[in-house]
Amino acid sequence: MAISVQAPNMEKIINKSGKSPQEVADFIALVKRSMEPCQKRIDVVEAGDKRFYSVERRGLGVLNTEFGPFWQFNFAIDDQWEKYSVLVRGDIDLDTLNPVFKRKERLVLRTDSGCETGQVFGDQTCECCEQLKLAMRTLAELGEGIIVNIPRQDGRGMGLTFKLATLWLQDVLKVHTVESASLLAPGGVIDVRTYSGVICILKFFGVPSSCAIDLATNNPHKAVVFGENGYTVSDQLVPVLVAPTPHTARHLAAKGKHLDHKGLNGQEG
Repeated sequence: MAISVQAPNMEKIINKSGKSPQEVADFIALVKRSMEPCQKRIDVVEAGDKRFYSVERRGLGVLNTEFGPFWQFNFAIDDQWEKYSVLVRGDIDLDTLNPVFKRKERLVLRTDSGCETGQVFGDQTCECCEQLKLAMRTLAELGEGIIVNIPRQDGRGMGLTFKLATLWLQDVLKVHTVESASLLAPGGVIDVRTYSGVICILKFFGVPSSCAIDLATNNPHKAVVFGENGYTVSDQLVPVLVAPTPHTARHLAAKGKHLDHKGLNGQEG
């Protein structure tokens, strides 16, 4: 059912804002402009293959989080993941609506795969929610940086149906995350994530390849695509280390042993 309301009293809004009538009008126009899709065609190399992507910024706004303010951008990219939610700590150029970072030579970036079970519903066998919060806290302390969340990369890109099935196996058979995935994965492939979309977003924002990327992850495999596209990734990854719990300890150890993830008990980034 559609719900309609009366137009707000602009005089009251002007008084509450402390701004002049012209400033209020200009700001409302700016926000409306931010809702207009902005599309770019961007080329990316991944696994040796070059492809052009359609990258569309669909909106942005301010989040007031427990770690302070962040900008959230809503992106759509014509790849298999489609939706990208980008958190930015930093300033915004009001003409281009792109981030402006004080440090031009280095940028901290976190690639955050979506995890509905952990980040939305609080499944305790997963540390993804704590990792996201730690990344946000890190950017807040640094004063700037980017988190690219890819909501549809549940289960290392295998999908939510696959992820839920692995959780059921883990609960009943007491197996760890790698074992449960291997029991179900066709051909033994348990990670099909790609990261071209992250490069698309860097290029959309105008981050030059001369800017070194401090990659906030414990998973060294995520660094490869940056080098393929001319970006230099720091030799030392920015760790995103969450202390293991009785629910996560065996999974973290398995990621370190079988998937080469670095850091405390092999936590995944």
